[in-house]
Order: sequence, then C-alpha cells, then structure tokens
Amino acid sequence: MNVISTCLTGTATILTCRKIAQSFSENIYELSSIRRNWSPDYASNLKERIDRIMNQYFTHESISEHLEMHSQFYELMVAALKDVSVFRAELKVDFKHDKDFLDETFENLGYVDFFSEAKNGDLFSLYKMMATFKRNMTPELHQIIRSRGINENLVTRLLSYKEQLKDLKNCFDISHGKDQLSAELKHEINAIYTEVKDICRIANAYYEFDPAQRDRFNFYKVMIKLKKSAFEKV
Repeated sequence: MNVISTCLTGTATILTCRKIAQSFSENIYELSSIRRNWSPDYASNLKERIDRIMNQYFTHESISEHLEMHSQFYELMVAALKDVSVFRAELKVDFKHDKDFLDETFENLGYVDFFSEAKNGDLFSLYKMMATFKRNMTPELHQIIRSRGINENLVTRLLSYKEQLKDLKNCFDISHGKDQLSAELKHEINAIYTEVKDICRIANAYYEFDPAQRDRFNFYKVMIKLKKSAFEKV
C-alpha cells in the first residue's frame, strides 16, 4: 500500500468527495430527473472509484493524523471566509451608490476571481484571494474604505490571513502540493474532485429551497464537518 503520509488536502478532499458521493447516491432517483447521465449505475461507479482510492492509499491512522492537523486550519478557514463575506456586505452597503467603485474594488481585491470558489471549499482559491487582497489593499484604498464605517479590526484581520495561511499553501491544491502523491494518484483525486464539485454546483441549484439537502452538496460545509463523520466508513 502506497499510503499518503503528507498531503493533508489529499486526505480532506477524498473524504469530502466520499461523503458527497454517498449523499448523491441516496438521492440519485430524484436527481436523475435533471441530468441525463445521472443514474444509479453512475452514482455506484463514483462511489466505487472513491472507495478504491481509499482502500489503496489510506489507513485509519493516516486519516486520523491528518484530520487532527486539519482542525486548527479549519478554524482559520472559517474565520477568513466569515470576514471576507462580512467585508463584502459592508462594502456593498457603504458604497451602494457608487457601483463603479464597487466593481473595481471587488476586482482588485480578488472577489471576482476567487470568492465564489473559496466560499464553496476551494482552499487554494482562499489562499490566492487573501494574497490578492493584501497585495492590492493600497493605503489610498484603505483610507477610502475606512472613511465609510468599516471597523479597522476587520481590515487588519483580512490583511493578516495571507501570512497565517502561508505555511499551508503548498497543500491547498493537491496538483500544486509538495507531497508524496504520485502523478497518477494526483490525477485520480483531481478528476474525482472536479466531478464531485460539478455535482455540487448542480445539486446546490436544485436544492435551492431545501437548506438541509443543499448543505449536503456544499463542499466547504461537508469538509468542515469531516471530524464528526470521517470514521463512519474507512
């Protein structure tokens, strides 16, 4: 067994994919009505592919170790995403009569390129957004934003996340990570990750008015709850 021993994101990604694939399978008869290739066989095959990777590369011990190391990072990720979302809401209130300024600012601070993926669980996008935010928050822009009512502590926290996340950036995206994953395994996990994220995008829209079901297809929310559910089936 070529056990993964260093890539935290590889562990979290495949566990999250497995959890979502299970939810997908449980709802496949309903979801099959909206997508031609979504069938019980397709859902079963997706679960089998994930289980094969789990059985070949992961052990109970490696998963336990990685999730323990992830717990602190999850707290940081939650804090960063909350502050990013609050800052965005405040900016929309403070500059609601200046759409050009809002558009330019959201573009410069990384919201246009990274916010959507970051809030949906793409950890590498979160890091890139925080790096962009810090790089492009000029003294002039900072002054304009402060003049309207945003608390300085919020801005200070947002400017600090890039450094706080720096040590983990190489493991945010497994295709960039410096770890012991083989090229073949990286390709397999990335393919499943992409497939599951596509399922989430469509299922989220389908369950727009069913919050409980929608959360089962929110990659970020499922990932956050991994510590409670990771050992249901290993």
